[in-house]
Amino acid sequence: MLYNFAGMKRKKSLKQLWEELEKEIDINIDEDEPLFPIEIVCKMAHLQYWKLRSFLKEGIVKPRKVGRKKMLFSLEDIKKIEFVNILMKKEGINIKGVKFIMEIEGF
Repeated sequence: MLYNFAGMKRKKSLKQLWEELEKEIDINIDEDEPLFPIEIVCKMAHLQYWKLRSFLKEGIVKPRKVGRKKMLFSLEDIKKIEFVNILMKKEGINIKGVKFIMEIEGF
C-alpha cells in the first residue's frame, strides 16, 4: 500500500522503505558488551531463574554488575550459559563437573 505523507507522493510502500533502511543501518554490537538483564537471559536460554543463579554461584558465568544489584549479561555469557546447559542435559554432567571441565579447557 502506498501512503501520502504531508503532501508527498511515495513510490514505495512503507515495507519497501523499511527493508531499504535495514540494509543501510549497520549496528555492530560487541559480543562482550553487557546488555541483557537476568530475566531476559532466562527467556533467551530457556532456563529457570534458579538454575541460572546456580551457574552464577559456581562462578561459571560472571555478568557485569551495574549499580548495587543489577547484573547485565553479554551475548558471550548467553552462549556460555547455553553450552553449560547442553553439557548438563545431554551429557549428564553435573554443575561441578562442568565447572571443572571449563577450567581445564580454559573457558
